[in-house]
Amino acid sequence: KLSSKYVGPFLIEKIINPVSVKLSLSAWLGRIHPVFHVSLLKPSPQDAMEEKNELPNEYEIDKILDSRVYRRQRQYLVRWKGYPESEASWVQANNVHADRLIKKFHTNNP
Repeated sequence: KLSSKYVGPFLIEKIINPVSVKLSLSAWLGRIHPVFHVSLLKPSPQDAMEEKNELPNEYEIDKILDSRVYRRQRQYLVRWKGYPESEASWVQANNVHADRLIKKFHTNNP
């Protein structure tokens, strides 16, 4: 009873049909189905959406150290530029925007 009735704001990713939209949901919402009937939505203040549109920081990759398949998806162990190797982290392949480093890694580690 005391929880919020609405959360957000979220961007409309796609209009499915005149009464259904697909929202770009935050990761903290877990596995909630992103398609909603428009009667469940309300407009948000414009300035709130502008704050949410800021891109997250993108860190520069220094080197790819290893790769693995985790839950049927390829991941790379990435050492970040300006950070020690102890701060390396596993990153989903589709989030690694360093084609040259990926190619170099796979050439050296067939």
